This record gives sequence, structure tokens and C-alpha cells, in this order.
Amino acid sequence: MSSWSKQKLITPLARFSDRLIWLAEQPVFGVMAIALLAFASRFWNIDGTADIVFDEVYYPKFAQNYLRGEPLFDAHPPLAKYIIALGIEIFGYAPLGYRIMTAIAGALVPLVTYEFIWQLSDRRSWAWLTGCFIALDGLLLVESRFGLINIYILLFGMLSQLCMVLALKRSRQRWFWAIATGLMLGASVSTKWTGMAYIVGLIAIAIYTWSRYRQALNLAQIIICLIILPIGFYFVQWIPHLMLNPERDIWELHRQILGFHQNLGLGKTEPIHPYCSPWWSWVLLIRPVAYFFETRPNSMVEFVHAMGNPILYWLSAIALLICLAFVIASKMRCTPKFVTELYVHDRSRGQSNSVKFMSYITISFAAHWLPWSISRRCTFLYHYMPASVFAFAALALLISLLWQSNFPRIRAIGSGIFGLVAIAFIFWLPIYIGLPISSGYLPVLMWLRSWI
Repeated sequence: MSSWSKQKLITPLARFSDRLIWLAEQPVFGVMAIALLAFASRFWNIDGTADIVFDEVYYPKFAQNYLRGEPLFDAHPPLAKYIIALGIEIFGYAPLGYRIMTAIAGALVPLVTYEFIWQLSDRRSWAWLTGCFIALDGLLLVESRFGLINIYILLFGMLSQLCMVLALKRSRQRWFWAIATGLMLGASVSTKWTGMAYIVGLIAIAIYTWSRYRQALNLAQIIICLIILPIGFYFVQWIPHLMLNPERDIWELHRQILGFHQNLGLGKTEPIHPYCSPWWSWVLLIRPVAYFFETRPNSMVEFVHAMGNPILYWLSAIALLICLAFVIASKMRCTPKFVTELYVHDRSRGQSNSVKFMSYITISFAAHWLPWSISRRCTFLYHYMPASVFAFAALALLISLLWQSNFPRIRAIGSGIFGLVAIAFIFWLPIYIGLPISSGYLPVLMWLRSWI
């Protein structure tokens, strides 16, 4: 290809890249773009896919039990089912009723994370890219479109991170935001116990804020807001459940729940579920989970696959390794000078904040991912969801750093990566939202044999 042809190709890409960067830096238009993508994808034809999909056989029924005052046993805390019950109370026991609250929660996660990253770093492009990647992920989309509960862990968990940043940045409103932090942390744990992993992120935020602003919570705020309040919230939310199930006290109930999770699939020579997957495989997207499959006339099928965006997952895995390498190199003080100048220094302040952000990302990711390595129960890809948000943030941070380059081609590389993720989302969208597709086309979407 001649130099003239290359220039003819590069120029439009560079222009597109600059417009994309401009959009990311606009607080109004950028947020509107994320909101439009998130709400449209989560609400489109939300009640058009079957009446019961995957674990909707459990959670909407439990929510209905609370409304009817009927006893039940659930292996998770009840908060998410209370929220689902609110939708059922308004719209009835139908797909729209038990899916709408989850769809709202799922659509808010990209926006909450955007605001969190912005408040933490003052970097619009990093915040915008992270919000977009969350909206463009297939697994988070699928979990947001049905009456399931995992998305609430992310919503309340990321709200706890946001409130913590606000508590440390706004000294005059510190008590208010510290209280909100404790409530959101308690709400995340009240969805599933795995929400406790967000505590690690709160500690990392506190360390970063102290090192940068010399701002910290006092002892009373830590004890009351971050210890007593989350614990109190957790136990109070059990009261309606215990009133319906008086035969078990709170401690006996927790012993039964713990035993359920410890013994799920224990001692079995074969997996208790065909879509069980080990924790280490999630980052590589080796084994997704089929939520719904039904044949249609004329060789058509309707398939809902709880599968992450493959390009986003694989690039995020690479980004995590790069971030970890930067963190280790900075601790060993062996980061090459040209790398430090290009990728580490925050040009607007002359400070090396990027590595601190990378530290927060990798620590939070590990807190949500590594504990599953000691689990003996059958685990699924959706257990990776809280960790995946931080993996996406790692990729977003690296792209935002590429966008800071003075060279149009380097900026275009970052935009090209974003474009690949967006194209992949559109490519696999039919199996995220259950669009009817030809049975002959389905193998085109199943790149790995383990995906089937």
C-alpha cells in the first residue's frame, strides 16, 4: 500500500478518534450516550423472552412469597428479592413485573461507575470509557434483563465506592456520605455475602485519598458508619424474612445457608450443573452459561447466553497484566523513563497518579476474584461480574492514557480498541437479548467449543 493510500485511510480514523475523545470529555453528551446505550439495551423487549429464564424459577417466586406472606428458604440474604417484589407489586407477577427493577439497577451501574471514576480521578475519558465498557458487556446485560439478583451486588457495591470518595472529598458533608457508604456496603452484602469484597476497595480509596489530599474519616465515622451501620443494616433487612419464617432464628438460618454453599456439589464425581466453571477460567471466558434455548419455526432458534463480550474480556485480561506490571515496576523503581513520561505522570498536575489508580484496580479485582479460588462449590461465570468491572476499568485506563498522546496514530489505536469492543457487542447481541436467529448462524457465534 502506498504512503498516499495509508494517509487516506488514517485520516478518517484519526478524525473519528478525535470526535470520540471529544465525546468522552463532554460531561453532558458523554453521560447521555452511556445512559441511552444502557437503558435501551436493558429495556428493549424486556418481557419478550419466555416467562421463566434460568434462576427466575427461584427469585421472582421468593419475591412473590414476601408479598403473600408465605414462608420460604433462600440461600442468599433477602434484600434483592424485596426489590424485585416492588416491581411485582406495581406491574404484577409477570415478566415485566419481576424484571423491571433489575433492568433499572443494571442500567444504573454504568452511570454510577462513571461518576465514581470521575470523582476518584478527575479524568473524564477514563470514566466515560469504563461506563461504556460496562454497558457493552454481554454478561452484565443478560443479568440486567431478567429477574435475577447478581446485578444488585454491583450497583450497591459501586455506590459504596462512590460514596466513600465523596465522603473523603467533601469535608462539610462527610458524615452524610460516610453514612451513605455504610448503607450501600450493607446493601451489597445484603444481596450476597460476596459483597464484602468491596471493603478492600474502600480501604484502598482511603489510602489513596490520604496520600493525595490528606483527608480521612475520623475514628467515630469509621466505627459508626463503616462498621456498625453496615452490620446493623444487614441484620435489620432480615426482619421481614424472619417474621415469615419464625421456626428458625437468625443464627440457625445462617448456619443452614453456610452449609448449603459449602456442600453444593461437594463429593460429586461429576459437576452438578453442566455450566459449572472454575474461577481461573472466567477471565478468559472459557465457559459461559446458557440461560434459555428454544427452537422456532423455519429452523430459527431463540437463545440467551450469559456470556461476556469476548473482545472486552480478552483485552481486559491483557490490560490487567499491564497494570500489574506497572504497579510492580513502580514499587521496584525500575519503570523505564519513556514509559513513565507517557503513561504514569498525570500531565495536568505533574504527579504520578496513574500507578495509584492501577493499584486500586488490581487490588479490587483480586479481592473479588481470588477468594473464589478456595471455594469448593460449583461456581459459574456470573460470579465473576463484580471483578469484571475492575478489569474493564483497567482497559479503559490504558486507552485513556493512549488518548493523551500527542500523536494521532496512537490516539487512533485507543479508539480502534474501543471500536472493536463495540463491534463485538453488536455481533453477539442476538444471543444476549434473545433475538431469533437461524440455527445455521448460531455456530458462527460460538467461537469456542466450550461455549456451547
